[in-house]
Amino acid sequence: MRSVALLVTTAVSLAGAGCGADYATGRVCTAIAVPSLAVTVLDGSTGQRVCDATVVAVEGSFSSTLVPFVGGPACNYSGPYERAGVYEVRVTKAGFQPAVERGIRVTADECHVVTRQLTITLSR
Repeated sequence: MRSVALLVTTAVSLAGAGCGADYATGRVCTAIAVPSLAVTVLDGSTGQRVCDATVVAVEGSFSSTLVPFVGGPACNYSGPYERAGVYEVRVTKAGFQPAVERGIRVTADECHVVTRQLTITLSR
């Protein structure tokens, strides 16, 4: 019976360690990657979501093209992952004027970044 208890305790400890568990505080972090930015792009004329724009997040010399999520009605762009900072978000699409949002601050908590939600409207 004692060996079963030791085995269970070891398994729980190892499982928690892989997920960023801090037993002293009771905090358990998930083992997922969280996007720094979640951007919705709208057509200023129609109000419809634009699912084929190019969305780039820039911070200093760092640059990341956000990935469109086109499944379902959401059609959002997300990225970079687990990177706090102050970003400039640039959106381009043929037939529209480029749009830029500056000073987008992404913070982090004990486990992950706190995703910033943005809506950027493109004009023709």
